[in-house]
Amino acid sequence: MPFLRGIKHLKQRLYLEWRYLGRPPWDTGVSPPELMDFIASNPPGRALDIGCGSGTNVGTLARAGWEVYGVDLSCLAVCRARRKLRAQSILANLYLGNVLNLSFPEAMFDLILDIGCYHQLGAIERQGYRERVQSWLARGGYFLWYAHFRSTAEKRSTHEIDDADINAWNSVLHLIWRKDTWEGNRRPAVWLLFQK
Repeated sequence: MPFLRGIKHLKQRLYLEWRYLGRPPWDTGVSPPELMDFIASNPPGRALDIGCGSGTNVGTLARAGWEVYGVDLSCLAVCRARRKLRAQSILANLYLGNVLNLSFPEAMFDLILDIGCYHQLGAIERQGYRERVQSWLARGGYFLWYAHFRSTAEKRSTHEIDDADINAWNSVLHLIWRKDTWEGNRRPAVWLLFQK
């Protein structure tokens, strides 16, 4: 199975690089209101943007006084983020790689942001992801999460979560709020804020 997982990861990386040859639909260049509201109501600290793309939210957090780290699987996305942040004279720590293979100290982050990363992972990867996020969050830290949502009991397709995925976090984090929404009136989605 490790060989098949390796093939899956390679396909995912190639797909992301191909999408970043242009402008992927998820790279809007605008930080979402949910993140802006969070920033407005919480003091700056240290943040990690998982799946940071071209750095829009990294820049938003840094301008608000946060020390920001970003990670993405796409080399083109990270290069764009570095170029964008450098043009705005913003300092941030950007990493190319898989969040499941990164090593950060425990209790390092006051905020971890995920807009569209977790819902792309398989069941085994999701477990590892939850363990990493829980260990990286400082006590009292927040996990702000956006994902495509499936409310029916049908078999999961790619890029979706369901209530079982949300409930899996309850053993390690406390749900503060949930906001059900739509992505472009085409696909159900959900925003969630957890706290450690």
